[in-house]
Amino acid sequence: MKGSETMERAYSRTRILVMLGFILALILVDHLNSPTFAFNSGQGNVETALSQRDETACAPCGAPCPSTRN
Repeated sequence: MKGSETMERAYSRTRILVMLGFILALILVDHLNSPTFAFNSGQGNVETALSQRDETACAPCGAPCPSTRN
């Protein structure tokens, strides 16, 4: 190769960014449609810690008061 010749790039920055964006979109769609995501967000038709909180509990996490523990 002569010094004045330029090598053509084997990739395009735009093409790489588009492909990475497409892959990210596929991962996001798969994640949002997964049963694990539904379970963690409280939409899996199961009782979660957030939906089981007791209004009479002392702690915001739903822990019982020390006086009511056995």
